Amino acid sequence: MSADGLPPEDQADVHRLLDDALRTARLTTGADDAEIARLRELALTALPDLASAAEAEHERLSRLRQQLPGRADSRPAAPTAASAAGVATAFFALVPVLAAVAALVFLLLGYALGLAEPEPALAEPMRGVGWVFAGLAGAGLLAAVAGLVVTAARNKAPAAPPLAEEVARAREDWLRALHDRGIAPFLRLHATRLPHPRHPHPHHHNPRFTSPHFTSPRFGSPADHGRGSGSGPEATSPPASAR
Repeated sequence: MSADGLPPEDQADVHRLLDDALRTARLTTGADDAEIARLRELALTALPDLASAAEAEHERLSRLRQQLPGRADSRPAAPTAASAAGVATAFFALVPVLAAVAALVFLLLGYALGLAEPEPALAEPMRGVGWVFAGLAGAGLLAAVAGLVVTAARNKAPAAPPLAEEVARAREDWLRALHDRGIAPFLRLHATRLPHPRHPHPHHHNPRFTSPHFTSPRFGSPADHGRGSGSGPEATSPPASAR
């Protein structure tokens, strides 16, 4: 049985995570194969509810997956700030070049006309326009230099992690949340209801010490025992005639 609502690419991860948790439960509880199989069936039945414990993490994982290139449901990425900065830098680099060319043309024509006698009325305005373009060229050059400095500083900053790495990290976060908040509490709750394993202790019978009615073995015949002990009923004093 698969977890309802999960895509096929995640169902294998869920079952693998459940099997790992069941192996851990078997080691800690000492349950047999039948008890672990019954516990697995209970977990598979409750798997949709267990998956909802990590729903927020899985939604984040799904959003990141949609942004991966090559997916049918992926959307084109919006232009980044770095691209906009590159366009602005190119524009400000082109402005001073054009302004400098215009300033050179107007200034040359204005001063060339000023050499004529009498000086044409157009010469003074042309020189004025030329100096205006010269000022624009200088300002544009300063703006271009500033843009280059900003771009270089941004390139030195640590780059954002690639999208594939973000997806991998989001997947690990989802699996960790699914285990910690879903599967592990469920198995702890139901594993405590499993019967504790019995470990029979074999009785080692010792013929000398285990029986409460045991008496020391008698070595030799009863007669020898009586003569050697001197305290049995057979032990009597010798006759008086013998003395």
